[in-house]
Amino acid sequence: MTKNKKNKSEFKASPPYAQIEQKLVDSEGFKDLKTHTKWLYVEFRLRYRGNNPRDITITEKESKRIMDSRTFRSDYKKLIKLGFIDLIKRGGFYKQKHIFGLSNRWRKYGTKEFIEVNIDKLFPKIFKRK
Repeated sequence: MTKNKKNKSEFKASPPYAQIEQKLVDSEGFKDLKTHTKWLYVEFRLRYRGNNPRDITITEKESKRIMDSRTFRSDYKKLIKLGFIDLIKRGGFYKQKHIFGLSNRWRKYGTKEFIEVNIDKLFPKIFKRK
């Protein structure tokens, strides 16, 4: 007599989940990030659904649940600078949200081919704080 054993794994993932490559975790850019910046990157990956790598949004209200708004701004700027995400469309006026996208620029971090994006230089002076 054989017993039917069902494979019931308590670690079975149910969506949404964030898949992060080991190569990314071992990269120099990722090692340079603070812990809360890494968790923000995980939040961006959680919002990636498999068909929206250039259409990830986090509203101001959602960002306040994650962390302080000043920390959020500095962290996403750091993620953009090191090549983990890109700013696809800038929001801000009339409560429009920023649209972010996942980026693979981090793969070239530390090499001559790496393109560092400074988000403060992308915005015209009129939008900068005095």
